Amino acid sequence: MTYKELKKQIKEEQKTLAEAIKKGKSARKPSNRTDENRGFYEALYWNRINYRYKHVAYCNMFNNTPYEKIEQPREGNKINKNRLDGIKKDWWSLLDEQIICNDS
Repeated sequence: MTYKELKKQIKEEQKTLAEAIKKGKSARKPSNRTDENRGFYEALYWNRINYRYKHVAYCNMFNNTPYEKIEQPREGNKINKNRLDGIKKDWWSLLDEQIICNDS
């Protein structure tokens, strides 16, 4: 996978997460909750967390944006650097595997 393809794939994942968050938010009221959007409501918490981490990792990895410019969280709500590094490591491994295969 090329750098550009990886970037596009991550953007698509972010769009999917954003749509799931939007559907989950609309289902917060019990009167709006249906069988169709119940799963989005139940996954809302984790979708928000995953979106945040992937957004910070994406900005940091592709745009070289420092964390302080991406967000200024309140006290005690800083991002877990180990998880962030794990996400970036997984993305880099997607690039490395493909590059090794193309060189052979």
